[in-house]
Amino acid sequence: MTHTGSRSSLLALGLTTAGAAACALPAAAAAAPSMSVVARGFDNPRHVALAPDGTLYVAAAGKAGGQCVGPRREPTCIGYSGKIWALTASGRRHVVQGGLLSIGGQDGTFTVGPDGVSIGPDGAVYTVIASGTPREVAGAPRRARSQAGELLRVRPRPLTDVASIDSFEWRHNSDGVRGDLNSDPYDVLALQDRQIVADAGANAIVEARGRAVRLLAVIRGPGRAQRVPTSLALGPDGDIYVGELAEGAGTGRARVLKIPPAGGTPTVVASGFTAITGLAFGRDGSMYVTELTTNVRSQNAPGRLTRIAPDGRRTSFSRGLVFPQGAAVAANGDVFLSNFSVLPGRTPRRSPFRGAGGMVVKVSGL
Repeated sequence: MTHTGSRSSLLALGLTTAGAAACALPAAAAAAPSMSVVARGFDNPRHVALAPDGTLYVAAAGKAGGQCVGPRREPTCIGYSGKIWALTASGRRHVVQGGLLSIGGQDGTFTVGPDGVSIGPDGAVYTVIASGTPREVAGAPRRARSQAGELLRVRPRPLTDVASIDSFEWRHNSDGVRGDLNSDPYDVLALQDRQIVADAGANAIVEARGRAVRLLAVIRGPGRAQRVPTSLALGPDGDIYVGELAEGAGTGRARVLKIPPAGGTPTVVASGFTAITGLAFGRDGSMYVTELTTNVRSQNAPGRLTRIAPDGRRTSFSRGLVFPQGAAVAANGDVFLSNFSVLPGRTPRRSPFRGAGGMVVKVSGL
């Protein structure tokens, strides 16, 4: 499997120099809100989910592995270092599920694997695994093929294969783009008796009830650029909200949409964002939107977290956010998200990343 289709559009927004990371921290920042580091050392952390007892689950795509294919200078490597982590309210952390498919470069950057995580009403924990085209998956090792494109339940044990998301896309070509049977399950929203999946490669939102998968909505937009849905949240109105990467549409062209619980035509509810990678709601009905970057053409641009209050007012925070992803809101309004989400947990200090690594942070006072 290689970095193609919508997945490569996300990975293309990478850090290339340590200076890029440093410049991503703006000199001026408001006195409040503030950001603090919750935990470090996560390999390519992505979506996060907060349980009622305060446990934070983190989907970490891993740092690929030693089985590499493709061009010698930029091979695609396959391993099984993807993990679902749990951070307890007391500060302890442990691996909930390891051994998950991990696909990326030799240096561990820009890896994909278990990118989404969600907690169902019954406490069950789910994740989704990256995939690609039928040809890419067919050429992968058997163990990789068994996980690619799958919706998995990681808790309660044992690890359970719930449904095949990529198989559905390969059969139906949801967005109708000719010759584009590309699947990349990127986020999951666990609801009562069903799980909603954002398939970034298919530009589609699908529903799984047991092994049965059906299409809820296709995410389209003006122009020919693919919209690439990356984020899901259940709104206070019961609708399903979707955030799109829309990197190909340009800076400021990503939107938040909503679809009815049973599926249907998406409605745009907020716009003016860039490369959305996280979506969540607070108890007061505020919507929180995470953006991977604020300028798709500049590697120096910071990421951003924006709160949209019920009355429509927007408050944003960027300081210290470097390629953030995911969002989970605590009862007190603190927002947890992944930072340096396209890096392994540690990078060499003499590398272009100067020791930066994947971490989980908390933004307070937004």
